[in-house]
Amino acid sequence: MRLLVYAILLVHTSFLNKKVTSLDDDTDFFENQTVNNTNSIIVKTIVVDQFGIGNFKTVQQAVDSIPSNNKEWIKIRIRNGIYNEMVTILRDKQKIYMEGENPLKTIIQFNLAGDSINDGTFKLFADYFLGVNITFKNTYNNASSRINEMKVAPAALIMGDKAAFFQCIFISLQDTLSDGLGRHYFEKCYIEGAVDFIWGAGQSIYNKCVIHVSGQLKELAGDITAQGRNTEDNTSGFVFQQCTIVGSGKAYLGRAYRRYSRVLFSRTYMSNVVVPQGWDAWKYKGQEDHISYTELNCIGKGANQEGRVKWGNKLSRKQIKFLNNRDTFINQDGWMANIPKVL
Repeated sequence: MRLLVYAILLVHTSFLNKKVTSLDDDTDFFENQTVNNTNSIIVKTIVVDQFGIGNFKTVQQAVDSIPSNNKEWIKIRIRNGIYNEMVTILRDKQKIYMEGENPLKTIIQFNLAGDSINDGTFKLFADYFLGVNITFKNTYNNASSRINEMKVAPAALIMGDKAAFFQCIFISLQDTLSDGLGRHYFEKCYIEGAVDFIWGAGQSIYNKCVIHVSGQLKELAGDITAQGRNTEDNTSGFVFQQCTIVGSGKAYLGRAYRRYSRVLFSRTYMSNVVVPQGWDAWKYKGQEDHISYTELNCIGKGANQEGRVKWGNKLSRKQIKFLNNRDTFINQDGWMANIPKVL
């Protein structure tokens, strides 16, 4: 069933054929990029192999082996396999570079639901993290799920600052990717879900990602984003650049999870899975002046502005320029220069 989905992903992003050589690839889309790699040397590599041909059999064992308050990059190389475990990276385990062999074959999964913080398959609380070529999956909501049975089941919870993910896959139905707090960068990732499946108060850029709306809600429409910016001076927001929205269900681009929710879709392909209204003020109806939702130069049937809510597309040109620029929105202190090169 998912082979077709993965095929879409592979065609759109050249997922396995193009090598990403650094975080500076494709900088033509951004303005004034200034990244100088100064502290990105990998000092140690740990190998995880579930059959014992490595340093550890589980990913959590490898994480636990890293010293507290680590200050140098350590790579955890995960060999292909399905790792049925919850993985937690606590706040004192900084500078972990976790890399799988193949995003379709290196899978970390678990079956647990009901709590948006405690029940995630992968939970990141540390600053400075790099994830490459890994599937993070919560298997709780299976194909027989119904709306009244669905529960919060995060595939990943990201609560640390300065995290980047390349060519990773996130799969669940509700709250798939809990982009909770901090500055994050996602490139050529695949994110699948039905309800609030990219949510939180993260300050994040999604570049050339595939967003797949699951059809398990049947005739009901879900929400791709539920962004949680709660004050006017809060710096959080979600920016989607050159992404692709496909799937078998229906969804709003976003609902206002908090009063000052902020989301920008720029140069994104939107199939007809996007409902005509586009956006939902949710419980903040009548307070739409606080909500900042904008679509810029998007294409596809789902990008048709007929039927869109009247209170969208209010960001100014200056605000859009700020959000669309990686350096001004998430890389103000140059942290991306300290991320290892991705081969």
